[in-house]
Amino acid sequence: MITVQDMFDYALEMDLSHLANSIYWALLKDQVTFQDDSKKLKTIDFDEVEIKRMMEKNDLNIGKVKLFVMDGPDDWYAFYLAEHSLDVYRLHEELFRERQPKITRADRLMITRMTFMETGAEECLYEHKKEIIAYPAYVGHAKAGERVLYRVGVGA
Repeated sequence: MITVQDMFDYALEMDLSHLANSIYWALLKDQVTFQDDSKKLKTIDFDEVEIKRMMEKNDLNIGKVKLFVMDGPDDWYAFYLAEHSLDVYRLHEELFRERQPKITRADRLMITRMTFMETGAEECLYEHKKEIIAYPAYVGHAKAGERVLYRVGVGA
């Protein structure tokens, strides 16, 4: 059985704001408990207006850390996890002593499984995000169209 707790934890880990806030709303309204079977969630008449308000307020702190990608030379891209793009610009300049004009928010790539060349581990960036203590964080570089991340040597 998959419990409401399991679904809630999954929603938080994967930054699924609507699902997490819907479960949170149901818990607050005593519609479910953490120990209930998650199938019980299908029977609830959710207050979408209230859930939308909760999502905007973001008490659950979902989605604060985002994936950013910076263009590099020869179809290489630098991957960063951060709350704001300005933090990424600063960190990139500090690490590589170069300014990059183009940065893209790329949260859609968070679910993609990547191989970390340094360790050989294959994981999605949501899983990798759990291992990071402080943000912004340099994740690595990848060649366009490839799913292998390399930790490139940083500037002196």
